[in-house]
Amino acid sequence: MYPALARPVATLSALLSLPVIALTTAPWWPSEAKQGEGSTIVAVDFRALARDGTPVLDLKPEEIVLKVGGRVRDIMALELMRAVSGEKASPKAPAPMPPPFVTNSPPAGGREVMLVVDEEAIALGGEAPVRNALGQLVSALSPVDRVGVLPVRGGAGNASPTTRHDRVLAAIAALSARATRGETAADAACRTRTNLHALLGVFESVALSVPTAVVFVSNGFTPPTVIENIARAGGPAGPCEITPRDLENLTKIVVASRAHFFVLQVIDDTMSGAATGSEMTGGLEHVAGLTGNAVIRLIGESERAIKRIASETSAYYLAAFEVSAQERTGATHRVEVTVTRQGVEVRARPTLVIPKAGARPAKAESLKPRDMLALAKVFRTLPLRARAYTSRLSPDGKLKVVVVFEPGDSSVRFTEAAVALFDGGGKARAQWTGQPGELKQTPVIAALNGPAAGSYRVRVAAVDASGDGGTVDQDITVEIAKQGAVSVGELVLGAQSGNSFTPRLQFVDEPAAVALVEIVGPPKTATVSANFELAGSEDGPALGTLAGTVPAPREGLWTAFVAFPIGPMPPGDVVVRAVISVDGQPVAARPVRTLRKVAR
Repeated sequence: MYPALARPVATLSALLSLPVIALTTAPWWPSEAKQGEGSTIVAVDFRALARDGTPVLDLKPEEIVLKVGGRVRDIMALELMRAVSGEKASPKAPAPMPPPFVTNSPPAGGREVMLVVDEEAIALGGEAPVRNALGQLVSALSPVDRVGVLPVRGGAGNASPTTRHDRVLAAIAALSARATRGETAADAACRTRTNLHALLGVFESVALSVPTAVVFVSNGFTPPTVIENIARAGGPAGPCEITPRDLENLTKIVVASRAHFFVLQVIDDTMSGAATGSEMTGGLEHVAGLTGNAVIRLIGESERAIKRIASETSAYYLAAFEVSAQERTGATHRVEVTVTRQGVEVRARPTLVIPKAGARPAKAESLKPRDMLALAKVFRTLPLRARAYTSRLSPDGKLKVVVVFEPGDSSVRFTEAAVALFDGGGKARAQWTGQPGELKQTPVIAALNGPAAGSYRVRVAAVDASGDGGTVDQDITVEIAKQGAVSVGELVLGAQSGNSFTPRLQFVDEPAAVALVEIVGPPKTATVSANFELAGSEDGPALGTLAGTVPAPREGLWTAFVAFPIGPMPPGDVVVRAVISVDGQPVAARPVRTLRKVAR
């Protein structure tokens, strides 16, 4: 799959002086800890806000009154969780360093914001208020915050969580209007069920160690009263049946996730079907109220309310209290949080589930990798990291999607793994199942036949010998960047052993790293050259430059590569860029990759 590389390792003294971005570790997040025989410490989260929506950061335990199940509880510990680390970047600041790989491990620093958009609630011509509101929210976030966009029905506008807010804004701009006029109650039930499943997948995927906000955009949601009336009537179940148990399940998962839930309501007076009106608005108010919030209506000037979401979720408190063995039944209890300080507003989710004694979460990861590919939930029990890219390095010369993945712990070995490539509608377009011999490699390399050019989502699912499983997702555009007749592929980092090249996701004690780029299109008579730059940011100045090697093309494919020493480099991140020239003229496309070195 990869060409033989026969060139001595280059030297670059400037590498030793490069400013390497130091790595950080994820913060510890209390959730539940045993405290004595037959008792448990449980934490309640809440936000304390000033009148202008800014968080109050200096509350003391003696200022807080916590009631759970109607009883005042002693606060055993109070911790302030700060979601924002880092100030808003200036317009002239360099672009943030791209991550070297995608991972299902919780990120360090910042918060995660998921924008879930019901495009079937947006009428033709009504896209602007939605796009404006979501754009305003993204602009108010910190550059270390990861933002994702999920159109409920899939398609354009999908973006996995990333700190690249420019890509998020591009996804928001691609959101479309899919509403139909005269929506019936049955239509609304089907749409509600679709939204319900999307929200369940989002909340099930929340990592407790990361402050998370979920923003749901819709014009209505079938309310609990209607669902209960249908259930009591005992009539035949429709094709989109929703039961009270479905809503109870959503409530439990939202509460357990500790994510903040906000609802933006699309207002459209032209939709006059039987399902619109106060009932559907009441449904939205119900789901927004699961975390103590009101519905924000996208009508008139809403920028202030939208930006308050960013402010309100930048910090919150965890208050720990002790429960007895008798309370550990798995029941839901009412939660009330008040403070004695004047001028402070408290936002808390209204309920809390006290887990059963000895209860352990079911190992959903016991599913087979092929089953995990089709689920919306992100499985995290088995930490994974992965990188997908397009490649022409194949005997038939066709475009392929190459996926490189490995466990987060180098001592772990996969027993099963599968990879799938999904289009915007959620349909699998290509799939790979790992064979025992392939899974013994580290990293594992999967190659899938590339379908038509376009945007796709790659999902990797794997299981280890203990039955723990994990999934990781990456958005990918199946194409090679073009400038006229010249196409430049992605920059791949790896290591060389003899004449063999193997991709690497991160480096430990390798003496050298190899950077490789594919080039398609120049005629055989062309002079193709490549320089590889190292920098402290994606578009920052080059701090060191290496001249690459470009052998003669094979079947129209040129390969530029360079090897450079990284043994003396301290642990951290550094950007590697490729600058390609054809007959002395630089090609516009400049592939970039972050090299990460970690301590053993």
